[in-house]
Amino acid sequence: MAGEAADLIAEIVGDYGSCLKSGSPNRTKRKELIMAKAAKKKVAKKKICFVISPIGEEKSEIRTRSDQILKHVIEPPVDDCGYKAIRADKIDKPGIITSQVIQHIVEDPLVIADLTGQNPNVFYELAIRHAIRRPFIQIIKKGERLPFDVAGTRTINVDHHDLDSVGEAKDEIVNQIKSLEQDANNIETPISVSLDLQILRQSDDPAHRSHADIMSVLTELPSRIEGRLSERMELANKKLSEQMVYSSREMRRVHPEMLKRIPRMTGDSPIGILVFAILVRDDAPWLYEVAMEAFRALTSGTQKAVEQIIQSVTMLAKLSQSHRFEEFGLIYSEESYMLAREGPRMLEHMVRKCLRRRKGG
Repeated sequence: MAGEAADLIAEIVGDYGSCLKSGSPNRTKRKELIMAKAAKKKVAKKKICFVISPIGEEKSEIRTRSDQILKHVIEPPVDDCGYKAIRADKIDKPGIITSQVIQHIVEDPLVIADLTGQNPNVFYELAIRHAIRRPFIQIIKKGERLPFDVAGTRTINVDHHDLDSVGEAKDEIVNQIKSLEQDANNIETPISVSLDLQILRQSDDPAHRSHADIMSVLTELPSRIEGRLSERMELANKKLSEQMVYSSREMRRVHPEMLKRIPRMTGDSPIGILVFAILVRDDAPWLYEVAMEAFRALTSGTQKAVEQIIQSVTMLAKLSQSHRFEEFGLIYSEESYMLAREGPRMLEHMVRKCLRRRKGG
């Protein structure tokens, strides 16, 4: 960064000297030209943040909202973090637009996807980013429901008509960018989870292949249940639809007693932690994230990563016994209360069991 600044200063000084030698009488004009060039070069140094969003026709409601989200919610925080936000309709290079969009999705260091309205093109482009496991951020209009397949991924809710909501969304974008920049190689997506299962299926260890089949069923079951319920809701009246939505949420809940069987099924293998994570993903996303970090640390992480996850899991287990979860808004049902109380301790037990095996092996 210091070298770039020195080069820029040298170029400005050189341009200014050239202007003086040319004998131009307008010193103010010379200064404006030089500073404009410096500002232009500074902008060119910014990294690209590609924005995936529904665009719509010119002057349509969709286009108006997308423009406002881009201008007031996305551009300010990404600019502060050293990025320039670009949307598909803002690409000024000649060429086939579809190829250019895919190139941005694959190559740009950051992507922000607006899932509002469940636009098919948005989800197609986001799936490409998920597949290559590069940094991305998801946002959605406050009040809209996320589809099941991406519901487990942290998503920023924003109401662009509410200034407080806009401010919170911008702060969260900054926080997520900083987090992604610290660990850009550790991106977790629904596609990456499926690829991990595929690796297990191809393992030479029969136990790993068996665990992969079990986890595949557990992963797909909630989606199948939700699909069937959605078909029924289309044929029902409003009252019945509300009841079915509630039933859908209830059917996806996992009773903590089921989790206690995992260590007996998987022994001291990290696979048990992966199964645990999949089961708690809907009811306790915060516990799912910690469990996935523990699985990665124990299977492919460094000793330092293992030590850090042990500290995190231990602290979470202690916190679960202090009745602080109610303050964080994590308790909304009897099942979520039991998960908050028992889940961290179960996870800690499995992590320590795996760690003993790791040290012994």
